[in-house]
Amino acid sequence: MTSAGRINCRCVFLLLLLTASLLVPERSYGRIVDRVLATVGDEAITLADYQKSVRTAGEAGISETVEHDILKKMIEEKIILQEAKRKGVEVSDAEVDRTIAEVKQQYSLSPDDLEKVLKEEGTTLAAYRRTTRESIMISRLIDGDVDAKVFIGDQEIDEYYRANQKEFVSSPETVEVNAIFLRLREGASVTELTDLKLKSLRVASLLQEGQNFNGLLYEYSDEPLKSNEGMLGQFTKGSLVPPLDSVAFTLREGETSSPVWASEGAYILQLVRRNSEQFKTLPEVKEEIRHRLHTQKREKIFNEWRKTLWEKSFVTINQP
Repeated sequence: MTSAGRINCRCVFLLLLLTASLLVPERSYGRIVDRVLATVGDEAITLADYQKSVRTAGEAGISETVEHDILKKMIEEKIILQEAKRKGVEVSDAEVDRTIAEVKQQYSLSPDDLEKVLKEEGTTLAAYRRTTRESIMISRLIDGDVDAKVFIGDQEIDEYYRANQKEFVSSPETVEVNAIFLRLREGASVTELTDLKLKSLRVASLLQEGQNFNGLLYEYSDEPLKSNEGMLGQFTKGSLVPPLDSVAFTLREGETSSPVWASEGAYILQLVRRNSEQFKTLPEVKEEIRHRLHTQKREKIFNEWRKTLWEKSFVTINQP
């Protein structure tokens, strides 16, 4: 088998063999002290089991240090598997065969390839079959105890859409802005700056008195806006430099601003048009919302279900 094929194989076994390391105690190799880290009912999780789980997950090296989160995950897997057995969840040999055949087909594995990879991972075909069976059992239990209880109705979707419509913007609010621009000469003196401030205030005052914007544009504006008929452009919120942005989005259509100063000079803005934000329709986002709500509700039900299993299980965790 090629090295690329072997890498692909390992991707599969990171999913299925990880569960094996949590559920199936195996003979360890190397110098490992096989002490009990935890018990779930009458089943023990040993240091050897824990280290095999860490190796299967691709962690480098073997350490005597036990990570609480990994151990907790191993305990939880055992709790769920014990519940599946208690409820009589059964998986036939044919289902196990079919699942393994699908893995081999997906990754183009021959029987010899499969056994080779299993050997490299420190496990056997028999253990892999047990793992596959137990993985299906866990999945079937969760399907019945959790997934079957998750239902999302159209009313929930409608209510979510109305309450969260801003999450489904198809086009944001924009403003079309014209401006009279009074350029500040680079290296300008205090006198020049003062004169420009007074000039900008005078232009703004004339606009407030009702004088024509275009007329004042041609009389007072500097380039490039003068030749561009004062058109500054169309902008979404945040796309203008901050001083101009904060003013442009507060204006009403046709309204002009007081002088707004930027590094290059003063701008007197005129809001030409405001284009309101547009939203996707409910039919367009219905399945997206259904998926969101399904994920949220499933997580809630799963966490409550998992908590109940923990509470009714007898678990002992030994100090590492």
